Amino acid sequence: MPYDKESGRKTPIPVVVGSREERRIRRSRLLKAREFEGDNKFAVLPGEKTFLGVEPTEKGFLVLRPKPAEYHLEELGFLSVPPRMWSTWASFSLPFSAYDELVDFLHDFGDNNANGLYTASRGSGGRIEVYAYKGRSRTDLGIPVFGYSLGLHGLTLAEEYLREKAEENEVPEERLRYLKLGLRKRKETKAGLKVGIVWENGRPVEIKLKLSTSAPRVKIQGLYGELSGKSRGELTKTNDWYVVVHAADFVNALKKVRGTFG
Repeated sequence: MPYDKESGRKTPIPVVVGSREERRIRRSRLLKAREFEGDNKFAVLPGEKTFLGVEPTEKGFLVLRPKPAEYHLEELGFLSVPPRMWSTWASFSLPFSAYDELVDFLHDFGDNNANGLYTASRGSGGRIEVYAYKGRSRTDLGIPVFGYSLGLHGLTLAEEYLREKAEENEVPEERLRYLKLGLRKRKETKAGLKVGIVWENGRPVEIKLKLSTSAPRVKIQGLYGELSGKSRGELTKTNDWYVVVHAADFVNALKKVRGTFG
Protein backbone atom coordinates (compact mmCIF):
# COMPACT_ATOMS: atom_id res chain seq x y z
CA MET A 1 0.00 0.00 0.00
CA PRO A 2 1.71 3.26 -1.07
CA TYR A 3 1.99 5.59 1.89
CA ASP A 4 3.21 9.18 2.09
CA LYS A 5 5.05 9.59 5.39
CA GLU A 6 4.87 13.39 5.30
CA SER A 7 1.15 13.80 4.66
CA GLY A 8 -0.03 10.50 6.10
CA ARG A 9 -2.08 9.85 2.96
CA LYS A 10 -2.66 6.28 1.88
CA THR A 11 -3.39 5.04 -1.63
CA PRO A 12 -4.45 1.37 -1.40
CA ILE A 13 -3.49 -0.65 -4.47
CA PRO A 14 -6.75 -1.49 -6.30
CA VAL A 15 -7.39 -5.06 -7.40
CA VAL A 16 -9.95 -5.55 -10.18
CA VAL A 17 -12.34 -8.28 -9.02
CA GLY A 18 -15.28 -9.71 -10.95
CA SER A 19 -17.21 -12.51 -9.23
CA ARG A 20 -20.16 -14.45 -10.64
CA GLU A 21 -21.46 -15.05 -7.12
CA GLU A 22 -22.57 -12.58 -4.44
CA ARG A 23 -19.67 -11.66 -2.15
CA ARG A 24 -19.51 -10.27 1.38
CA ILE A 25 -16.30 -8.44 2.27
CA ARG A 26 -15.17 -5.98 4.91
CA ARG A 27 -16.29 -2.47 4.03
CA SER A 28 -12.72 -1.19 4.55
CA ARG A 29 -11.50 -3.44 1.70
CA LEU A 30 -14.00 -2.13 -0.85
CA LEU A 31 -12.43 0.75 -2.75
CA LYS A 32 -15.03 1.39 -5.45
CA ALA A 33 -18.14 -0.30 -6.83
CA ARG A 34 -21.14 0.70 -8.93
CA GLU A 35 -23.59 -1.17 -6.75
CA PHE A 36 -23.48 -2.74 -3.28
CA GLU A 37 -25.35 -2.97 0.02
CA GLY A 38 -24.12 -3.10 3.58
CA ASP A 39 -23.09 -1.03 6.56
CA ASN A 40 -19.90 0.45 8.00
CA LYS A 41 -18.46 -3.00 8.71
CA PHE A 42 -19.39 -5.15 5.70
CA ALA A 43 -20.35 -4.70 2.05
CA VAL A 44 -22.47 -7.17 0.07
CA LEU A 45 -21.68 -7.13 -3.65
CA PRO A 46 -24.10 -8.66 -6.19
CA GLY A 47 -22.99 -11.27 -8.72
CA GLU A 48 -21.10 -9.75 -11.64
CA LYS A 49 -20.83 -10.68 -15.33
CA THR A 50 -17.32 -11.83 -16.19
CA PHE A 51 -16.15 -13.76 -19.24
CA LEU A 52 -13.11 -15.76 -20.36
CA GLY A 53 -12.78 -16.25 -24.11
CA VAL A 54 -10.99 -19.43 -25.29
CA GLU A 55 -9.64 -19.22 -28.85
CA PRO A 56 -7.46 -22.04 -30.32
CA THR A 57 -5.32 -21.15 -33.33
CA GLU A 58 -4.32 -23.19 -36.39
CA LYS A 59 -0.75 -23.37 -35.10
CA GLY A 60 -1.75 -25.09 -31.86
CA PHE A 61 -1.75 -22.11 -29.54
CA LEU A 62 -4.57 -21.09 -27.23
CA VAL A 63 -5.51 -17.45 -26.69
CA LEU A 64 -7.31 -16.77 -23.40
CA ARG A 65 -9.18 -13.45 -23.31
CA PRO A 66 -10.44 -12.33 -19.89
CA LYS A 67 -13.20 -9.73 -19.94
CA PRO A 68 -14.59 -8.32 -16.68
CA ALA A 69 -17.81 -6.76 -18.00
CA GLU A 70 -18.88 -6.02 -14.42
CA TYR A 71 -16.43 -5.71 -11.53
CA HIS A 72 -15.45 -3.80 -8.41
CA LEU A 73 -12.19 -2.68 -6.82
CA GLU A 74 -10.81 -4.18 -3.63
CA GLU A 75 -7.82 -3.29 -1.51
CA LEU A 76 -4.86 -5.62 -1.80
CA GLY A 77 -5.09 -8.18 0.98
CA PHE A 78 -1.51 -9.52 1.16
CA LEU A 79 0.05 -6.80 3.27
CA SER A 80 2.63 -9.09 4.90
CA VAL A 81 4.39 -9.81 1.58
CA PRO A 82 5.65 -6.98 -0.68
CA PRO A 83 4.28 -7.18 -4.26
CA ARG A 84 7.83 -7.36 -5.65
CA MET A 85 8.13 -10.83 -4.07
CA TRP A 86 5.13 -12.38 -5.83
CA SER A 87 5.25 -14.60 -8.89
CA THR A 88 1.49 -14.55 -9.52
CA TRP A 89 -0.03 -11.16 -10.31
CA ALA A 90 -3.25 -11.91 -12.23
CA SER A 91 -5.75 -14.76 -11.86
CA PHE A 92 -8.93 -15.93 -13.59
CA SER A 93 -11.37 -18.67 -12.74
CA LEU A 94 -14.29 -20.65 -14.12
CA PRO A 95 -16.88 -22.78 -12.30
CA PHE A 96 -15.94 -26.46 -12.41
CA SER A 97 -19.18 -27.11 -14.28
CA ALA A 98 -17.35 -25.77 -17.37
CA TYR A 99 -14.69 -28.52 -17.20
CA ASP A 100 -16.28 -31.13 -19.50
CA GLU A 101 -17.27 -28.57 -22.13
CA LEU A 102 -13.79 -27.02 -22.06
CA VAL A 103 -11.98 -30.37 -22.39
CA ASP A 104 -14.33 -31.50 -25.17
CA PHE A 105 -13.82 -28.21 -27.03
CA LEU A 106 -10.02 -28.69 -26.89
CA HIS A 107 -10.12 -32.46 -27.42
CA ASP A 108 -8.18 -32.38 -30.70
CA PHE A 109 -5.22 -30.70 -28.99
CA GLY A 110 -4.90 -33.04 -26.00
CA ASP A 111 -2.86 -36.21 -26.28
CA ASN A 112 -3.29 -37.70 -22.79
CA ASN A 113 0.46 -37.32 -22.40
CA ALA A 114 1.29 -36.38 -18.83
CA ASN A 115 5.05 -36.70 -19.35
CA GLY A 116 6.78 -33.62 -17.98
CA LEU A 117 3.69 -32.48 -16.07
CA TYR A 118 3.75 -32.39 -12.29
CA THR A 119 1.32 -31.20 -9.63
CA ALA A 120 1.59 -29.15 -6.48
CA SER A 121 -1.05 -28.26 -3.92
CA ARG A 122 -1.78 -25.74 -1.23
CA GLY A 123 -4.66 -25.06 1.09
CA SER A 124 -6.06 -25.65 4.53
CA GLY A 125 -9.10 -27.22 6.07
CA GLY A 126 -11.51 -28.55 3.50
CA ARG A 127 -10.27 -26.27 0.68
CA ILE A 128 -7.32 -27.43 -1.44
CA GLU A 129 -5.94 -25.92 -4.65
CA VAL A 130 -4.09 -28.30 -6.99
CA TYR A 131 -2.28 -26.95 -10.03
CA ALA A 132 -0.05 -28.39 -12.75
CA TYR A 133 3.35 -27.20 -13.93
CA LYS A 134 5.52 -28.34 -16.84
CA GLY A 135 9.12 -29.19 -16.02
CA ARG A 136 10.47 -29.63 -12.52
CA SER A 137 11.98 -26.14 -12.48
CA ARG A 138 8.64 -24.41 -13.11
CA THR A 139 6.87 -25.02 -9.80
CA ASP A 140 6.22 -21.30 -9.37
CA LEU A 141 5.20 -20.73 -13.00
CA GLY A 142 3.04 -23.55 -14.38
CA ILE A 143 2.88 -24.15 -18.16
CA PRO A 144 4.84 -21.84 -20.52
CA VAL A 145 3.24 -18.55 -21.57
CA PHE A 146 4.25 -17.20 -25.00
CA GLY A 147 2.56 -13.83 -24.82
CA TYR A 148 0.27 -11.68 -22.71
CA SER A 149 -1.16 -8.20 -22.63
CA LEU A 150 -3.07 -6.78 -19.66
CA GLY A 151 -3.91 -3.19 -18.86
CA LEU A 152 -6.50 -0.67 -17.72
CA HIS A 153 -8.08 -0.39 -21.18
CA GLY A 154 -11.85 -0.20 -20.73
CA LEU A 155 -11.73 -0.38 -16.91
CA THR A 156 -13.43 2.95 -16.24
CA LEU A 157 -13.93 2.21 -12.54
CA ALA A 158 -10.18 1.76 -12.04
CA GLU A 159 -9.41 4.93 -13.97
CA GLU A 160 -11.92 6.91 -11.90
CA TYR A 161 -10.40 5.62 -8.66
CA LEU A 162 -6.83 6.43 -9.67
CA ARG A 163 -7.80 9.89 -10.93
CA GLU A 164 -9.53 10.61 -7.62
CA LYS A 165 -6.44 9.51 -5.70
CA ALA A 166 -4.20 11.55 -8.01
CA GLU A 167 -6.23 14.66 -7.26
CA GLU A 168 -6.24 13.90 -3.53
CA ASN A 169 -2.46 13.52 -3.54
CA GLU A 170 -1.87 16.47 -5.87
CA VAL A 171 -0.26 14.38 -8.58
CA PRO A 172 0.56 16.49 -11.68
CA GLU A 173 -2.01 16.10 -14.47
CA GLU A 174 0.61 15.06 -17.05
CA ARG A 175 1.35 11.88 -15.11
CA LEU A 176 -2.19 10.62 -15.60
CA ARG A 177 -1.37 9.69 -19.19
CA TYR A 178 0.27 6.57 -17.74
CA LEU A 179 -3.20 5.24 -16.92
CA LYS A 180 -3.44 4.23 -20.59
CA LEU A 181 -0.48 1.88 -20.22
CA GLY A 182 -0.49 -1.84 -19.56
CA LEU A 183 1.92 -4.75 -19.40
CA ARG A 184 3.00 -6.88 -22.36
CA LYS A 185 5.37 -9.84 -22.30
CA ARG A 186 8.93 -9.12 -23.38
CA LYS A 187 10.91 -11.82 -25.18
CA GLU A 188 13.13 -12.31 -22.13
CA THR A 189 10.27 -12.36 -19.58
CA LYS A 190 9.96 -15.80 -17.99
CA ALA A 191 6.22 -16.31 -17.68
CA GLY A 192 3.85 -19.15 -16.93
CA LEU A 193 0.21 -20.00 -16.31
CA LYS A 194 -0.71 -22.14 -13.34
CA VAL A 195 -3.62 -24.35 -14.37
CA GLY A 196 -5.44 -25.64 -11.32
CA ILE A 197 -8.62 -26.93 -9.76
CA VAL A 198 -9.96 -25.93 -6.35
CA TRP A 199 -11.41 -28.75 -4.25
CA GLU A 200 -13.76 -28.19 -1.33
CA ASN A 201 -14.45 -31.12 1.01
CA GLY A 202 -13.27 -33.54 -1.67
CA ARG A 203 -15.38 -32.02 -4.45
CA PRO A 204 -13.98 -30.00 -7.39
CA VAL A 205 -15.66 -26.58 -7.49
CA GLU A 206 -13.51 -24.19 -9.51
CA ILE A 207 -10.97 -24.04 -12.35
CA LYS A 208 -8.22 -21.59 -11.41
CA LEU A 209 -5.73 -19.94 -13.80
CA LYS A 210 -2.85 -17.81 -12.48
CA LEU A 211 -0.48 -15.72 -14.58
CA SER A 212 3.03 -15.64 -13.10
CA THR A 213 6.42 -14.15 -13.94
CA SER A 214 9.75 -14.73 -12.24
CA ALA A 215 12.54 -13.20 -14.35
CA PRO A 216 14.41 -11.11 -15.15
CA ARG A 217 14.88 -9.22 -11.89
CA VAL A 218 14.50 -5.48 -12.28
CA LYS A 219 15.43 -2.44 -10.21
CA ILE A 220 13.30 0.68 -9.92
CA GLN A 221 13.68 3.89 -7.97
CA GLY A 222 10.99 4.06 -5.28
CA LEU A 223 9.96 6.93 -3.04
CA TYR A 224 12.36 5.84 -0.31
CA GLY A 225 15.16 4.20 -2.25
CA GLU A 226 15.92 1.59 -4.88
CA LEU A 227 13.72 -1.51 -5.07
CA SER A 228 14.49 -4.87 -6.63
CA GLY A 229 11.61 -6.98 -7.92
CA LYS A 230 10.30 -9.35 -10.58
CA SER A 231 9.69 -8.12 -14.10
CA ARG A 232 6.06 -8.04 -15.19
CA GLY A 233 6.97 -7.26 -18.80
CA GLU A 234 7.04 -4.17 -20.98
CA LEU A 235 5.09 -1.08 -19.92
CA THR A 236 3.26 -0.01 -23.07
CA LYS A 237 -0.12 1.13 -24.39
CA THR A 238 -2.51 -1.83 -24.52
CA ASN A 239 -5.83 -2.15 -26.33
CA ASP A 240 -6.45 -5.84 -25.74
CA TRP A 241 -6.34 -8.42 -22.95
CA TYR A 242 -4.95 -11.86 -23.69
CA VAL A 243 -2.71 -14.71 -22.48
CA VAL A 244 -1.20 -17.16 -25.00
CA VAL A 245 -0.20 -20.77 -24.18
CA HIS A 246 0.10 -24.05 -26.08
CA ALA A 247 -3.37 -25.62 -26.35
CA ALA A 248 -1.92 -29.11 -25.67
CA ASP A 249 -0.20 -27.90 -22.49
CA PHE A 250 -3.43 -26.33 -21.29
CA VAL A 251 -5.78 -29.28 -21.83
CA ASN A 252 -3.22 -31.84 -20.60
CA ALA A 253 -2.65 -29.78 -17.46
CA LEU A 254 -6.41 -29.62 -16.84
CA LYS A 255 -6.67 -33.41 -17.13
CA LYS A 256 -3.65 -33.87 -14.88
CA VAL A 257 -5.10 -31.89 -11.99
CA ARG A 258 -8.57 -33.37 -12.50
CA GLY A 259 -7.15 -36.85 -11.94
CA THR A 260 -5.35 -35.94 -8.73
CA PHE A 261 -8.08 -37.25 -6.45
CA GLY A 262 -9.54 -39.75 -8.89
